[in-house]
Amino acid sequence: MSLSSRESFLRRIKTIEQAAGDAFLIDRVLTDTSHNNRARLLRNGLMVVAFTSLEDFIRARTGDLLDAVSRTVVHFSDLPEVMKNAATMGAMKAARMRAEMAKNAGQDPISLLQEAGQHVASTAAGALQLSRYSLGYSASNVSSNEVAQILTAFHAMDAWNEITLIASRCGAGSMPLKAAYDQAMQLRHAAAHNADANTQPRDLQTFCSQAIAIALGFDVVASRAARLLKEGDPTILAAKVRVSDGLVLRFLDHEAKGCVERKEGTARAVKITRDPDEALKRAVKNAQKAYEPVVSRDARGLPLSWVATDVM
Repeated sequence: MSLSSRESFLRRIKTIEQAAGDAFLIDRVLTDTSHNNRARLLRNGLMVVAFTSLEDFIRARTGDLLDAVSRTVVHFSDLPEVMKNAATMGAMKAARMRAEMAKNAGQDPISLLQEAGQHVASTAAGALQLSRYSLGYSASNVSSNEVAQILTAFHAMDAWNEITLIASRCGAGSMPLKAAYDQAMQLRHAAAHNADANTQPRDLQTFCSQAIAIALGFDVVASRAARLLKEGDPTILAAKVRVSDGLVLRFLDHEAKGCVERKEGTARAVKITRDPDEALKRAVKNAQKAYEPVVSRDARGLPLSWVATDVM
């Protein structure tokens, strides 16, 4: 069974986080230039992979949510204006750019354009299928502004503040995550293009934690907005909404006594289960009726993984 975009992202990020503490990535004495040069190159490479992993998740999860909105009960013409523009003009512009990239790489650009064209045409008649190129593909990298544009297209307001707020409520701290994303992008570009770049192990470890917080916040906000659009909620169709309002989280805390399931704002355990997999299944089942996101946290209260029950 193929991994979900969330599972694939978490696997990659956790592998990088673990590798960041390995001896072969840590500098030795200044005179050991051979080892230090190898370690520096490896760290720079991992920084590129780590940031790309977050970009890949944002694009892949956005594609999942566009598929969900494609099954909406409302007509395409009633969707938010920004979504309609993204699904037509935005999709064609991004598909053309991607086709040029495919052609330069020796791949077939025609099938890519044909598929995108079919999806854009579906906005006029037939079964609606929003193109994956509608959002997240306007440039070679996903900037913080593009992340905000994605959430705006789903009619979620105050994008980065909402991402930060949700992540903070999950235990990820209160650092503004837009600034963290922008800083990580600078580190990524330096690691990829600057021969003198010297990513440190701490940079990798810090970003891995921040990447999980950003991905979690983005997923929770985008998934809630996408579900509301799919269901034809009149409030979100009329104007952007603050997703964090009325959203209740469900936590699965890994403690010495087992996995403790709790609802946000309460100390009382709903259930304590020894087996983590069984605990997650139970928590998701309990959360689905009210569309509560389920967040697994470690013994320090930091987010490990999550399930956005609005769009599974």
